[in-house]
Amino acid sequence: MSTETYKQPYDRMILVVVFLLLGLGTIMLYSASSIIGAERYGSSSFFLQKHAIRLFFGLIVMFVMMRFDYHLLRKYSPLLFMGSILLLLFTLGFYWSRGINTPARWLPLGFFSLQTSDIAKFTIVVYLAAYISQRQDAMREFKHGLLPAILMIGLCVGLIVVQPDFSTAVTIGMIAFFLLYLGRAKVWHLLAILAVFAVVAASVVMTSPYKRARVETFLHPQSDVSDSGYQIKQSLVSLGNGGLLGMGLGDSYEKNLFLPEPHTDFIFAIIGEELGFIGTTIVLFLFLLLFLQSLRIARQAPDLFGMYLAAGLSVTIFLYAALHAGVVTGVFPTTGLPLPFMSYGGSQLVTSLGCIGVILNISRQRTVTGEQGGVWA
Repeated sequence: MSTETYKQPYDRMILVVVFLLLGLGTIMLYSASSIIGAERYGSSSFFLQKHAIRLFFGLIVMFVMMRFDYHLLRKYSPLLFMGSILLLLFTLGFYWSRGINTPARWLPLGFFSLQTSDIAKFTIVVYLAAYISQRQDAMREFKHGLLPAILMIGLCVGLIVVQPDFSTAVTIGMIAFFLLYLGRAKVWHLLAILAVFAVVAASVVMTSPYKRARVETFLHPQSDVSDSGYQIKQSLVSLGNGGLLGMGLGDSYEKNLFLPEPHTDFIFAIIGEELGFIGTTIVLFLFLLLFLQSLRIARQAPDLFGMYLAAGLSVTIFLYAALHAGVVTGVFPTTGLPLPFMSYGGSQLVTSLGCIGVILNISRQRTVTGEQGGVWA
């Protein structure tokens, strides 16, 4: 059976699914944010207008990433990674030098703010994809293969924990472990590192009253429904209001200043309230379809770097969607993770569309070998 690599059309299924999510997300974002926009800024379309600008910029980024050769990312992966580390350090320094007592997550750049952990999330995938593909044989060794990668991951995750943005740090760690496992690192090496990571994570949680309260609320959701448990209580009420078919588009009750952050951290709850169980199922199905099709592109990538890159970016988007839905339904402790393509937020929207652009770039150069193909065996 012959193998042939040639320029193909961009994957149409990926494009269709992403634009369906963007379209539905824009509608739901306007619905979820209209009351807050009118209350805070005197305009029900305040968040929609800002979202439209960010969406336009994000689509430009996606189309740019679709057009250039993704192999350039491998060439410049060390510079990209170190650039993201410097951004994280600069963000921390910006807040600390001015004595600003708020989370140091956003770097103000004039007319917009950049969430630097979103940049780090993308560059860590690029860096690991390049690292693993170049050291495929050494990944079975701890000292010369796995340890250098772990140290780089630890540096990035540690800086994000300091911001503090614990949920993003844990999520990036999960993505990194997925890539290391895919890169054929020894399972017992990964389990040992995971045990150390779990101890460190538990220490961070137990020494932070805010994080500890979130975990205690998750374990005992009815213990304090007026304070730390308020968000998840209102989220579950919102989902319960929706039932099977939903209350109707724009008819959410909880978005009337009852559910905090309905347009960002809890937009999935508003989808459930207005579109019902069927609506949330459709959204989750679209994310699953996007994930499986992206893994298929990874399987058909013409080289190891393309395979690891497509797999890492696809699991990044899917993991964020799964964790967001899990938080809203009470499966996981409350975090601030957005729903890709749907939640309000410029950095996450632009980086998510950038990830899609790279995946589409790889789909353009994929290898065809009958039904199997590619380098994923």
